[in-house]
Amino acid sequence: MYSKILIYRRGSIGDAIVSIPAINEIRRQFPHAEIRLLSNTPVSERAATASSILEETELVDGSFHLPPGGGGVSTLSQVRAQIKAWAPDALIYLSEPSKLYRLMAEVAYFRWCRVSTLLHVPWGAEYRTYKKREDELYESESSRLLRAITGQPESKPEWDFTLPRSAHEEAKGALAGWDGVAGFLAFSLGAKLPDKDWGEEKWKACLDALSECRPRLGIVCIGAADESAACDRVLTGWRGPKLNLCGQTAPLASAAIMEQAVIYLGHDSGPMHLAALVQTPCWAIFSARAKPGVWFPHGDNHRIFYPWELARTAPARTGFRTAGNSILSVKRDDVRAALLGWAETLSAG
Repeated sequence: MYSKILIYRRGSIGDAIVSIPAINEIRRQFPHAEIRLLSNTPVSERAATASSILEETELVDGSFHLPPGGGGVSTLSQVRAQIKAWAPDALIYLSEPSKLYRLMAEVAYFRWCRVSTLLHVPWGAEYRTYKKREDELYESESSRLLRAITGQPESKPEWDFTLPRSAHEEAKGALAGWDGVAGFLAFSLGAKLPDKDWGEEKWKACLDALSECRPRLGIVCIGAADESAACDRVLTGWRGPKLNLCGQTAPLASAAIMEQAVIYLGHDSGPMHLAALVQTPCWAIFSARAKPGVWFPHGDNHRIFYPWELARTAPARTGFRTAGNSILSVKRDDVRAALLGWAETLSAG
C-alpha cells in the first residue's frame, strides 16, 4: 500500500533499541516499503544518535536528522526540503509521549513537509501513558510503542536483531591481545542527565570490593569519550585486567564486546540497552526519572536497583523530570553486598 514510509522516533541509543519490536512489526506489515527514520540530533554530546543503531541494520534504509533542541526555522526548513524531495507516502509516529501542544506542533511540521498520511499519532491519552501492571511495574516503552502500532495490549514483542559483521570485527580488534578477555564484566558510567548519575565514589567503593573478592576478573569500560577520565578514576583500585574503551568503539561494536561479558554493570543508559539487546545480564542503577519498568532492560536475568521506597510511598513523584536526586537513595552497601554475593557464585579465580 505504501512504498515509502517515514518513521518518527526521537532520542538516542536507548530510544532506538526499545523501538525495535515496533519497527519489526512495521517491517512485517509493509515488507516491500522503503523505510527511513526521522530523528533528532541529541542535545547532549555524550549521546549517540538513534540512526547510529538502526542504520547499520536492515531495520531502516536511511535517515533524516532534526537539529538538537528543536532548531530554528532555517535548519527545520533544510530538513523539510530533504523530506519533500524523498516524498514519503506515510509517516508513522513512534516517539515518546508528548504533551498535547507539542504533539500538535509536530503534526503541523509533518504537514508542512507535505506528508499526507500520518499513522498511529497518539491523540488518545491511552497511547501517551503507561499502563500499570499487576505487579509494581508499568509497561515498558517498547510495549507501549507496540501497543500503539498494533492496537493490541498483549502483543508479543519481536526482538529480532542481528549485529552487522563490521561490529563483530571492530569488537575483535578492540579486544585483541587483552589478557582479560577470558572473563570480564562491562562497565559504564554513562549518565547523560545529572539525576541519573549515582556518583564516582559509590562506584569506586563497589568495584574495589568486587575486585578484592575476585582479583582476576577483568573489566571493560564502555561509554563516551568524555567519560574516559572518570572511569580511570573509578578503577584505580581494580586489581584485574582493565580496558578503557570509552569513545573508542562505535555503539554496535560496543554491543558486540558486551555480548562476551559476564554481566553489564552501570547506570540506566544507552550501553545498558545495548547489553540487554545482546542478552547480557544487566545490573543497573536507576533514578525515579521514569516509572518503574518503563525503561528497564528487556529480557530476563537482570538485577535492577531502583528507588522502590519512593515508588511505593509516593508513586506520583516517579516519572519524567520529577526524580531529583532519587538515585542517591539507592544505597552503596546494598549494591556492594549484591555484587559480592554474585562474585561468590563465580568459578574460582
